[in-house]
Amino acid sequence: MVAFLPTCKATARVVIFVDIICQSLVSQESFTRCAVFQIEAVRTSGLRGLQKNVDMVEDAQPCNLYREVLILQHHTDIVRALVKVDDHRCISAGDDCTAALWDIEDGRKLNVFSGHKLPINCILLLKPEPGSYDDILLITGASDKHIKVWNIETGQCLEDITEHNSSVKCLASLPAFDIFISGGEKLCAWSRKGKQLHQVENPGKADIQFLLPIKENRFVAACEESLYVYTVEYCGDSCEIKFFKHLFRQHREAIGSLINVPDGSFASGSLDGLIVLWSSHTLSAIRQFNQIKEEKEFRGIDNHYPFSIQHMISPEKGCIFAAVGNSIYVFDITKDQGRIIAKKQDAHMSKIKHMDFLYHGLYLATCSEDGAIKLWGRAPAEKNDKDYFMNPLETFTGLSDKIRKLKKSETVEPCLLGECLGHSGAVQLFVDFGEEGFVSCGGDGLLILWKDGVLQNLKRSQFIGEMTGATQSSYTCSTLTGLSRPIFTGDDDQATLRTEESPSD
Repeated sequence: MVAFLPTCKATARVVIFVDIICQSLVSQESFTRCAVFQIEAVRTSGLRGLQKNVDMVEDAQPCNLYREVLILQHHTDIVRALVKVDDHRCISAGDDCTAALWDIEDGRKLNVFSGHKLPINCILLLKPEPGSYDDILLITGASDKHIKVWNIETGQCLEDITEHNSSVKCLASLPAFDIFISGGEKLCAWSRKGKQLHQVENPGKADIQFLLPIKENRFVAACEESLYVYTVEYCGDSCEIKFFKHLFRQHREAIGSLINVPDGSFASGSLDGLIVLWSSHTLSAIRQFNQIKEEKEFRGIDNHYPFSIQHMISPEKGCIFAAVGNSIYVFDITKDQGRIIAKKQDAHMSKIKHMDFLYHGLYLATCSEDGAIKLWGRAPAEKNDKDYFMNPLETFTGLSDKIRKLKKSETVEPCLLGECLGHSGAVQLFVDFGEEGFVSCGGDGLLILWKDGVLQNLKRSQFIGEMTGATQSSYTCSTLTGLSRPIFTGDDDQATLRTEESPSD
């Protein structure tokens, strides 16, 4: 695979040519295929807002490792769901009513799961217990009121569940009982094989949008601005969902993100910008962050909700990374006031839809309605050999023990290290595969596999060397990024990890 990943200025047209010419990297059917597409840079579009202080990469992106792309074409409509199966495979699903299994090493489509009549809203993987010979199952929930259970290896639909009787909005698994829960107008519990175990009415007026397991037998359901807690009693072949508690209302608008936090708590974020930290044990609110008192302010012009919480992650104890409108906020949740320890105002032209760490914490990546994926972190000059042993927050801010000692008025601002431009519409989300790169999906119906260009060159050189019998060097060559990055050496079973500092340009 040979791909050209351009870097462009704000008004440039983005043209990506993907010419697949290496038979070792693609299937025989794709040997002569060439995917060419042209994207008008929607940064100039009014849909992306009128922010004037948004950082853009104006150089050749020396800090961006993702120099090769592979376009994965199957979907004909918005791709809304993406889940990682293992280190080499992922599953995508979208509004074209289908799901697909992909090999991310070479971009091959391994299986297609078709049968729904309306868009797929959510997907879930049920993995077998260690030592079990059961297959990994894919669960898809759609607007056609059907839930389907698939064998991902064969692509066979094992069960077509119709008893949900309403649009399926969300799915969650309870591994301790080997069951899964579906949410929408009602809550239903199902066995691994798709047998309905129990059903309860939704106490809210709107559909349940999020389900979050917080303990072995307890989960939270989010419906508009309300949170409801349920318990599951499971004995033999019988299961019962019991309403446990309606959490005291804290949010004034619909909840947009619901996550577990590593210290035995969970957090909810809503359109009004409020983030609430809850105890998983007492089910009481511990503290609030980013509270905006005036309704006119949090609603914004034309009800745009400029401070809405679209996504949150908590990669370690004591902090929450939040997508607040088009900005990045990092909250220290160990303090009563919820101090902001890092912030990037106007990180994107439009609202951020998803964020996560890539390449073993090397980057914090964000994707947005503006069609861009941005890579954030510290400038290369600030890196050192001990970076790999730092946790995500320390790597992101460049501070270790000092991070908790910042004054209340002090915040760290991350640097823009690179941009990945390829989607012609909103980027919904992405999944990280470490050295193998990451996969993104968007409103244009495309999946894009972003690869470490230098590492791919090394792999091709090694392959050619093996074919010709020439002696090839091992993966010790580094990129010209100036970034310390993890490099695996040795075989798969006994791989060792080290960091390698790259020479600057």
